[in-house]
Amino acid sequence: MKNLLLLGDSIRRGYDSFVQEKLVGRMNVYFSEDNGRFAQYTLRTLSNWVGELSLPEIHLVHWNNGLWDVVHMNANPTGCDGEAEGETISPENVPNECRFDKEPLTPPEMYRYMLGRILTRIHQFFPKAEVVFATTTPVIEEQSNWAYRSNAEIDAYNQIAREVLVPRGVRINELGDFARKNCHHLHRDWVHYNDEGCSVLADEIIRFLEKENLI
Repeated sequence: MKNLLLLGDSIRRGYDSFVQEKLVGRMNVYFSEDNGRFAQYTLRTLSNWVGELSLPEIHLVHWNNGLWDVVHMNANPTGCDGEAEGETISPENVPNECRFDKEPLTPPEMYRYMLGRILTRIHQFFPKAEVVFATTTPVIEEQSNWAYRSNAEIDAYNQIAREVLVPRGVRINELGDFARKNCHHLHRDWVHYNDEGCSVLADEIIRFLEKENLI
């Protein structure tokens, strides 16, 4: 059987065990319990994950970064880490003192550069692997609390990913578009999906891999 490595942020952490379970007997699925967070964190930490997981030869890497990169952090030092806690604060309950940084955590040109660096790193560790990049899933932006993301910015960063990665042979899984059309009602907070949503995302990932003859 082929060996699949899942890389990515907390959205990946939501669907990874579902993908693994659904592919039993068809593919061996590996992933770190760590959150891949933003692009530079993934670049720095990939070597750690490779060592910790004692990976065999990897035939396929399914990867995402973007949600952390587009984040505009709350400048209020007392703001809670709502993403980590899985909290959602409705627009009516967002404290008035919340102020969001003007610039995203990873500026667009830095995101462009980092995606290229990560891909190079993936090829260094897994020279025979096919690489798939999953576009970033949308958020319920009016429920932003400790930080802010806009779907317009998510769309712009997804376009950057296509421009950087497609010319280098990466296949694009339009998971963001799929989630927008099919999973809006399956959020457990403003960013993440409930178990049903994660299972639906896993099904879509497997469908994409089948369509691309990667399984």
